[in-house]
Amino acid sequence: MSNELITHMLNLAASRRAKVLLVGDSSLSYDAIIRVPNYRDHEEGKFIIKVKEDADRMSRESIIDLIVLSRVSNSTPIIVGINYGDEEMADGVAYKVHGIYAVGIRTFKRILDNEGIKFVKDKGIVRASVKGQLLRRLREDRGMSLGDLAKMLGVTRRTVYEYEREFMEASERTARMLVSIFNEDVLSDVDLRPREEEVVNEVREREEMVDEGIKELLSSFRLYSLLKAHTKVAAHSSSESYLVEDRNRLSNEVISVAKVLGVGLAVIESDKRDVEFLESRS
Repeated sequence: MSNELITHMLNLAASRRAKVLLVGDSSLSYDAIIRVPNYRDHEEGKFIIKVKEDADRMSRESIIDLIVLSRVSNSTPIIVGINYGDEEMADGVAYKVHGIYAVGIRTFKRILDNEGIKFVKDKGIVRASVKGQLLRRLREDRGMSLGDLAKMLGVTRRTVYEYEREFMEASERTARMLVSIFNEDVLSDVDLRPREEEVVNEVREREEMVDEGIKELLSSFRLYSLLKAHTKVAAHSSSESYLVEDRNRLSNEVISVAKVLGVGLAVIESDKRDVEFLESRS
């Protein structure tokens, strides 16, 4: 089934003239890297994809690899699957998996089409974020009081007030009622990028794992260890990003991964006393 998912995913990407690198090694943290041209505001969309039939079975090691690579390459990590545990993943819902998101193939199609995803399922609960100022304007344009809208939604006046202040997310039921009363623009799109405050410990953990010799050689960069990727270390500064590889292990695969990710290669001599920077990308 994973091969079928990968084939379907690649077909979707090809139909959008996306640039795709298929990894072909299921032991790695990612199966494909996809770059979609003219994705948003004439900028490309860059995605690091892991295909997993049951997204809930994704290993923590692989997830942290995806988080690190997304940070270094300014891309979005996504798990594409069928199920989350015992349930089939619903269309239009992103499932939170240890700091990143998993989606079904139909939802992935929406993402490639640059359609906003409005709902998140986390810890068994589906919720949506409300655009508070827009909700208030739409409500007032219709001559509704807080109490009027609260009565229609079956919630308290205070709850509507908190939506408008953006201090509270809406349940799936309430969010869908808001869409039916107004339109789907009243809900915010889910930001599929990892939230820094949610993954700070995982990222710090990977920084601490980097070999001291590499830290000394690349002292001007933040360095992160990778456990299931083509290289063992990634490097990042405010202006440059690199995958780090020993010259003796440099392969065409590593070069291809760096190129599609849009990062450079920092090639280290075996004695770790010299480094050559190749194809640096900002």
